[in-house]
Amino acid sequence: MGSWKIHSSQQDDEAERIDRQKAAFGGDTISRLKDLNVLMIGLQGVGVETAKNLILSNVGGVVLYDNAPCSIQDCGTNFYITNAHLTAADGPVTRAQASLDELKTLNPYCRVEVHDGEDSLEDESFLLSQNVLNTQKPFAAVVVTQLLPQAQLFKLNELCRTNNMAFIMALNHGVTSSLFSDFGPHHEISDATGEPTQTLAVSNIEILTDKPKLLEISGVKEGDTVVIVTVAQAEHGLDDGDVVALDDMRGELEAYNGKQLQVKRVAIASPVRR
Repeated sequence: MGSWKIHSSQQDDEAERIDRQKAAFGGDTISRLKDLNVLMIGLQGVGVETAKNLILSNVGGVVLYDNAPCSIQDCGTNFYITNAHLTAADGPVTRAQASLDELKTLNPYCRVEVHDGEDSLEDESFLLSQNVLNTQKPFAAVVVTQLLPQAQLFKLNELCRTNNMAFIMALNHGVTSSLFSDFGPHHEISDATGEPTQTLAVSNIEILTDKPKLLEISGVKEGDTVVIVTVAQAEHGLDDGDVVALDDMRGELEAYNGKQLQVKRVAIASPVRR
């Protein structure tokens, strides 16, 4: 679980809670999400919806930043803002403060707080903190959902890019919207399609330590070791370049458990009489 969740009872409860998420996202994604801290700039329609989904996905922490006072228009975009926020005795509360209590109730294992410093987006000590919300982790991503001055956006984007933080801008204005993302110069895509991981039953497996001449496999030389796997499903959807991991192998195949193998097409060459 997140590094700040130190009590065993908290860890056990949380593990139980995210079992269904593991089925949807995969264990590797869940393990990465739990230690992510996200700065959410703007709490109008896009911002509050994004914050809600991040909190429900069990990220480590979400910091809300929106110092604009609530207005009657916000009641039509932010589902947590009510008339009570507009008519508070001390004047309208900020959109971030109005959203805080309800967002906190969504997930007790995700830390959610408001940061209301006037010049926070210019303060590098805040943006580059190594202990966000006392999680002992920095910000992993900055999400901008409101218009900012161009110079400020460029500076914020460059700061994120040079410090290994994701920068995402998502704006909605009536019937038009725009989305920009910058995951840095070394971003690698390990899931090109976004489709859930497929589990296939293996009906037969054979290891050839010396590829025979009649067996043609793209990119594989004669003499290379080849693992021939036959799956039970006729419609397996696998193609050249896909990656599969073997599991529950036994006996002499046990050493292949957990190993990732690249899929290659197999063809049998017809023998030619000379």
